[in-house]
Amino acid sequence: MKKLMALLLAAVLTLTVFTACGKNEQQIFLNSMLEGTDFSGVVYVTRNGHTVCETAKGVENNDPKRPITTDTKFCIGSISKQFAAAAILMLRQDGLLSVDDKLSKFFPDYKYGNILTVRHLLEMRSGIKEFYDVEFIDDAFTELPTGELRGRVTNDNTIEENRRILEDWLLDQELEYEPDSAFEYSNSNYFLLARIVEIVSGQSYSDFMRDRIFKPLGMNNTSFIDDGDMNGLQHFAMPSVNPQTVYVGVTMGLGDMISNARDIDKWLTSLRTNKLLTEESMEMMTTDYTDEYDEYGDEENYGFGIRPWGKGLFHSGYFSTYLTMVYTDPGTGLNVFAVTNDDKNPNISIPEISWNLVDHLGE
Repeated sequence: MKKLMALLLAAVLTLTVFTACGKNEQQIFLNSMLEGTDFSGVVYVTRNGHTVCETAKGVENNDPKRPITTDTKFCIGSISKQFAAAAILMLRQDGLLSVDDKLSKFFPDYKYGNILTVRHLLEMRSGIKEFYDVEFIDDAFTELPTGELRGRVTNDNTIEENRRILEDWLLDQELEYEPDSAFEYSNSNYFLLARIVEIVSGQSYSDFMRDRIFKPLGMNNTSFIDDGDMNGLQHFAMPSVNPQTVYVGVTMGLGDMISNARDIDKWLTSLRTNKLLTEESMEMMTTDYTDEYDEYGDEENYGFGIRPWGKGLFHSGYFSTYLTMVYTDPGTGLNVFAVTNDDKNPNISIPEISWNLVDHLGE
C-alpha cells in the first residue's frame, strides 16, 4: 500500500511539474513578444477555464499609483457587435422575431423595408450606408459621423436626440448596392439591430443586455460608454490621447461596450457551453456568409457579429486609441483577449500578439 501511495504521489508531482513548465513556457513566450514595447494594456489567455498566460502593464486613468491589472476596464469597440447579434438571436429563441423578418416590421415607413431583412443587417450585406468617417486627429484615427451629420449629431444633444437623428438619417439614405449582392462592413447595420432589440423587447438596449447577458454570465464589470462620464469610471484605462470625437449616443450596438479580460472570458466561454445561445443559434452566428476578399487581397470572413476563421472565431475592436482582439476555439476551449489603450504606439500590434499566441498554443 505504501509503495502504491508513493507511486501515485510521484505521478502527481511529475504531472504538476510538466504542467508548470508548460505554463511557464507560454508565459515566457508572451513576455518575449512584449519586451521593449512599452506595452500598455492586458493580454489574458485561458483554456477550459484555466489561465494559460497573462500580462497587464501600464496605468489606469493616467495615475502612476494605479497600475493596470487583469481587472482593468477598457473600451472594446466592435467586439460589441457580437453581443448585439446574440441579443437578436435570443429574441429569435423567444419566438419574438425571425432573422428573415423584413425591416418594415420594425421601421414601417422605411422605403427599403420590404426588401431588406434582419439577416442582411447581421451579415453586413444590406447596402446601408456607413455613417462613420475616419480622420487622423490628435495622434489617433478618429471615427466621426459623416460630414452631413456632423452639424446635427453633436455633444450638445442628448443621447436620445442623437440616436433619433441618426436613425432618421439612415432610413432616409439610398442603398449603396443591391441587398445580398456584396459584403461591406458598415457600423450602421448594428446600430439598427440595437434599435430592433429595443423595439421588440420594449426595453432600452442597455437594460436588455444587462438583464439577458451580463447578469446571467456574471459580467459585473461590463457597462456602456453612454452610461456616464468615463473620466470618473473606477478601474478604467483612459485612452493615451484625447481625440476630438463625437460619440454620444451613436455607438449603440456597434462599439458601445466597456469591459475587462475576465468578463470577456466569461462571454467567450458561454459561446461553447450554450449558456445563452442554443446550438442552432450558434451555428447561425458562426457560419461564414461571405465569399469575398478585402482591398488587401485577404479573404473576408463574417458571421453574425463575429468572424469564423479555421476552427475558431475572432473579432477586433477599434475605438479612439483602444485596440482589442478576441479569439475563441470552441473545440479546444482556448480563449484569447488582448487590448491596448495606446494603439498609437508603433511597437504594439494587438492582432500580431493575438495570432502569435493562437499559433503558438496550437490545437
